[in-house]
Amino acid sequence: MTLPGQDPLEDTKRATQTALERAVGEGRLTLEEFAARADTVWRADTPAEIASAVADLPAPVAPALPATEGAVKVSISSIFDDVRRSGRFTLRSGTKVSAVFGDAKVDLRQAVISEPVVELTVFSCFGDVVVTVPKGVRVEVDGSVVFGSERVELSAEPPLPGSPLIRLHARSIFGDVKVRDQHWTERVKGWLDRLA
Repeated sequence: MTLPGQDPLEDTKRATQTALERAVGEGRLTLEEFAARADTVWRADTPAEIASAVADLPAPVAPALPATEGAVKVSISSIFDDVRRSGRFTLRSGTKVSAVFGDAKVDLRQAVISEPVVELTVFSCFGDVVVTVPKGVRVEVDGSVVFGSERVELSAEPPLPGSPLIRLHARSIFGDVKVRDQHWTERVKGWLDRLA
């Protein structure tokens, strides 16, 4: 029996959300795909709309080996050049990205995350740190800047239920730290749309 004010599809939405969480945890969905599908689920008014969010989920893959102490950590670094990481890639907890005399730019919108909490460290000396995250993902920013500025520009939208937590440690010396959930091209498009 549905109580007044209660969504009659609540149980279906929760079950579908759990399936999406499992899919992102298994690496079958990127963070951006997860956020879009979860948004569809929680805005749905009919069972068909809910079902559409999981109808075309990629098939499960062989289970990943559990992370163990001393597991390989990913480290990407550059001297006198920029480091850019974007597109579909697996983001493991403990990943470190650094640049000296260059920018360190990481776009996590297409990243595949199979852990509930991911620690990411991004550092730049004489360059900027720029990290773009998908909307609806929980992000904790621990930033420090020497001779630069720090800007965290995340939308006011609450995180989606079951979304992974990204703990970002961003450091810059003689550069800026920028964390945002919208790429600059999306912001420009938004400005142009408002002018039209």
